[in-house]
Amino acid sequence: MVRTLVCGAFAAAATSLLLGGAANAGTSVADALLGGNPIVDLRARYEGVGDKSKTLFANAVTFRARLGYETTAWEGLSLAVDFDVVAAAMSDYNSTRNGKTVYPTVSDPALATLNRLQLSYTSLFDTKIVVGRQRLQLGDQRFIGNSAWRQHEQTFDALTLVNTSVKDLTLTYSYLERVNRVYGPNDPTPATGQAGHYSSDSHLFNAVYSGVKGLKLEGYVYLLDLSQTGPIASVLATSRISTATFGARGEYKTALSDDLTGQLNVAFAHQSNYASNPLSFGLNYWALEGSLSYCGLSATIGNEVMGGNGTIGFSTPLASLHPFDGLANMFLTTPANGIDDFYLKGGYALPGVLLMKSMTFSLAYHDFTTDKLGSGIGDEWDGSLELAVNRTVSFFLGAADYQGAEIGLGGFKGKSIYWLQAVYKY
Repeated sequence: MVRTLVCGAFAAAATSLLLGGAANAGTSVADALLGGNPIVDLRARYEGVGDKSKTLFANAVTFRARLGYETTAWEGLSLAVDFDVVAAAMSDYNSTRNGKTVYPTVSDPALATLNRLQLSYTSLFDTKIVVGRQRLQLGDQRFIGNSAWRQHEQTFDALTLVNTSVKDLTLTYSYLERVNRVYGPNDPTPATGQAGHYSSDSHLFNAVYSGVKGLKLEGYVYLLDLSQTGPIASVLATSRISTATFGARGEYKTALSDDLTGQLNVAFAHQSNYASNPLSFGLNYWALEGSLSYCGLSATIGNEVMGGNGTIGFSTPLASLHPFDGLANMFLTTPANGIDDFYLKGGYALPGVLLMKSMTFSLAYHDFTTDKLGSGIGDEWDGSLELAVNRTVSFFLGAADYQGAEIGLGGFKGKSIYWLQAVYKY
């Protein structure tokens, strides 16, 4: 469906551009095409992973070049296209494609592929229509995101409508035909790699209201019907993440004094089986987080719970997973007994340090238990330092250390990760 719409939309756009060019001597079309913005996003990263469940230590040195172009609007139409090229200078790691399963996984396989190809049209009635391979980031990305941390991001072959005709209300609908995952388009190593994409017949509904000062309210319905081809075990596992999720989230931010700001975030969602999912379940998700910020200092306390019934845990297969449940990425898939993450975070941002734009420190602690039975499954410390030289160049140094509960429920073993990263964005 979406591919048919994409072909039709691009044909219509090309016809419009040609006719418009003829009618206007090419001036307005040329302005749209030549007055756009190049996309240049370069990132080099070292990622070292020590995982007690693996024999060897992983060393991954990867380089990502995202190159493309985005036109300005002509008669409401604009076009964006970019490509990802990922190369590995040091490949002592399991990329999910190279078969090196004795190493811990770093999901950044070498590849060269289309990342985005989208046509946007700003129509009447304050509605924007986007069709094609696109980036989606809804809410805090706990359910729908682009996994920007990985070298090749997650994108969606989709039709998206965004309406802002009601003041302070943003309504979004997306139909997903295909999910292009971070593992790239190449076939995985049999029985060891992750599928490069999900086939999809999914519907996303999202509404955000921001008409009250300091308050943002979000409601959503995500109906995910996902499938893949390959080994029967993988096909069955994918069918178990076809779910219907109904939820809401609220954020309230207020100034407590001239320099002190407080924020409270609350979220709740209910998830059940949907489409071809062979299981029958009803699981809950909730999160409560409070934070204070004062003159660059910030402190956060929070608790996030993803339910589990002993057979399956609350699933978020299309989320940007890296920012949640600790940076060591131990719980990209929710355990069958669920997960209860109690966390403390602190940070300090210094503007204009050593001729740089900013310097930001962060430190976080996570205490993990299961939602069902409340069994301890480990704790984790995360720390990072980010240096923004200017608006185009930045550096990142980070570490995560997860200490697992190696005996008892789950048997999660320890894991540590170290990062050194440099970014250039034009």
